[in-house]
Amino acid sequence: MTATSATRMSHPSHPGGSLLDPRALARTFAACLAVNVPILALLLIPQLMRSRAGSEALLTVGLLLLLTLVVGAVVLVPEVSAKVASAGPHWLPGGARARVRTLRRESRRTYLWRLGEFVTLYVAAQGVGGLIAWLLPHVSDNPAHAADPTASAWIIDYPNYAIQAGAMYVCICFALAWYATRLRAESVRSTARAQDGD
Repeated sequence: MTATSATRMSHPSHPGGSLLDPRALARTFAACLAVNVPILALLLIPQLMRSRAGSEALLTVGLLLLLTLVVGAVVLVPEVSAKVASAGPHWLPGGARARVRTLRRESRRTYLWRLGEFVTLYVAAQGVGGLIAWLLPHVSDNPAHAADPTASAWIIDYPNYAIQAGAMYVCICFALAWYATRLRAESVRSTARAQDGD
């Protein structure tokens, strides 16, 4: 038996090192739903998310706030994942962000693929929102506007709007959970490779 074989036998494959650990994904997804409530709160304010409910200026403010919250969530979600789905010494609270920085430095292409997966799922979340808006329209003309120009030109069906916002929030949280769980797996694999190389 070679030294490499002995090393591999002493370091069995880690369940978190697979392409995707479903249990880790589920736990991280649930945690994301709980900790990213500010994103949901913002999505539920049509005046900041729809120019027809507010104004172009308010929409700009809302989009900037949403961008800030989503970027913050992307930065912090590895720690959320490590808190609810740690992976031994490979993925622990307080160290997950450092592991991501290491991955970004040592394997930038791999990291960019994972980030690209998040962006793709985030764009898909917008598509889900558009589909729901088509199935459950939440904006309609205000008949009173013709007689009274000071009245709003649009009527917002808030229940339909809230359904759209809620569905988008669920999809965004799934995108965050997917991103973190994939980074978790990369972290475990890189540590296992380093151990096998010793």
